[in-house]
Amino acid sequence: MHNQLDIFDHDPAVLAAKHREAAQFALTAGDQGFFTAQERYDHLTAEAERLERLAAMQVAA
Repeated sequence: MHNQLDIFDHDPAVLAAKHREAAQFALTAGDQGFFTAQERYDHLTAEAERLERLAAMQVAA
């Protein structure tokens, strides 16, 4: 069942996959600006892991 708020796709599993994809791209893009590629990768990977835990909690509920 969908409601009006479904225009915002905040599915944690989808967002986690996008963060993992962005993390891989960060490594290939190299250092840019203030943060190194590894720092961006680490940040995006940690956020993906947080979202995956959130998605797992929603499935279990």
